Amino acid sequence: MGALRFYAPPPDQLSRRFDAAYVVDYDQVPRRTKVQHNGTVLLVEFEGDESVKLRIPWNVDDTQSYMLSTCSLRPRVQPYHLALEVARGVLSRLKSLVAVCDAADIHQTEEFYAALGDAIDAFTIAATSDHYGEVSQNAAFECIGHSALAFAELTPVYRDAAIDFIQEHAPHRTFLYGVNIRNSHPSADASALLRPTFNTAVVTPVWKDCEPNEGRFDFDKVKEQIRWCRSQGMRVVGGPVANLDELNVPDWLYLWDGDFSNIYTFQMQFVETATRNLNGMTDLWYCSSGINTTRDFHLSEEQQLRLLVGSIETMRRNDPQTPVLVSFDHPWGDYLSHSNRDLSPIHFAEEIVRANLGVTGVGVELNFNDCEGAIFPRDPFEVVRLLDQWGMLGLPLFVTLTFPSSRRFDKRAARQISNNKSPVFPISRRRQRQYVESLVPLILSHPQTQAVFWNQFTDATPHAYPNAGLFDRRDRPKSTLRSLREIRQHYLT
Repeated sequence: MGALRFYAPPPDQLSRRFDAAYVVDYDQVPRRTKVQHNGTVLLVEFEGDESVKLRIPWNVDDTQSYMLSTCSLRPRVQPYHLALEVARGVLSRLKSLVAVCDAADIHQTEEFYAALGDAIDAFTIAATSDHYGEVSQNAAFECIGHSALAFAELTPVYRDAAIDFIQEHAPHRTFLYGVNIRNSHPSADASALLRPTFNTAVVTPVWKDCEPNEGRFDFDKVKEQIRWCRSQGMRVVGGPVANLDELNVPDWLYLWDGDFSNIYTFQMQFVETATRNLNGMTDLWYCSSGINTTRDFHLSEEQQLRLLVGSIETMRRNDPQTPVLVSFDHPWGDYLSHSNRDLSPIHFAEEIVRANLGVTGVGVELNFNDCEGAIFPRDPFEVVRLLDQWGMLGLPLFVTLTFPSSRRFDKRAARQISNNKSPVFPISRRRQRQYVESLVPLILSHPQTQAVFWNQFTDATPHAYPNAGLFDRRDRPKSTLRSLREIRQHYLT
């Protein structure tokens, strides 16, 4: 076991989720990690003894909290200084991005250089002052804040340069900009708002609805939804089809929990029946999402792989023409830090790609929220770096995205936001809109990304993540929907 020790601010000055910190190795794969804070020293124990980077939830300011990273640190007995090392990591990432922009002849604004200069000055004070004193720690916090301002100034410049490059080299690029309506049928008012916002709808043949009793199938409602999508001029993505979560699995399947052979047989039967019934009605098949984090059935990684491979093969066998997509939850692999899993999400995806099963696109699921099973927010450029990493798989990428708009209890959500009085990160309708406005255009600017799907249409019907829909619990539109429409009009028309 290796260990990193940090002189750290008291727990009440850190993010409430500081215990969700973990380390990653050279390949950005998380290691099993244990975190303890005794009031003065943060102890981070992990598997292995080589140099690693620490990733830790961090309150950047009153409006932003992100998972930030240190530079590479070697295990040692002498404690590091947490704020200083986080500042070093953030500033190092910023300067690396500046070097990329300079190499591409992307010119920055005066405001950017002012923020960068302030960040460097603050880090200089933090690094050269007494590390045990408040001056060093306060300067480190200031460095992180100034770096955040610099990233914010860099975002539009980087985004516009990247989109200009794409439009110059791929002027007829087809981009799917969609929303997952799941098994909902939007009202006339909602339809009028969705039509100018999205060009694609994700329609899910929910297993529990399509096969409420074993062996008795009914896809009429799904077909009706698809016809509605066509009437709105939208492309149709059918799926996810092969999902084993509480919102999709029929109740009778839980009788077979622990019997993998029967679970496999029943899932292949449903995938085959769904594919045959909806053959020719969808533009793309969305085979599976989040199989790498399935928790409802006690499946090993080998069994998860077998289910995914079998589902893809069944789908391709019954419809060899329609392209097939798969996506993976927690693409940074955070869950590996506290589980006995060995395959990181990208290695899981790599196994599928290498098997030559006919998969034509790979997705990353970015469900940011303060609840079980969700991801702690990342800043937009960290998402871009993730897409760069997944782009190495050599297939077109797509992103599914959600972000909450309220901390209130959501009676139709499968999970609930923590009721702790100390929020993990700011959550409001305004923050949801701002995050979308900063992140989505950067995703559009990534050359290998060909689709973005908002993963939750409304909070008025059963859904996975609390308060993350584009319509509230009374089916009224949120301001984020207008922002998504404006993004499409500005960048995709």
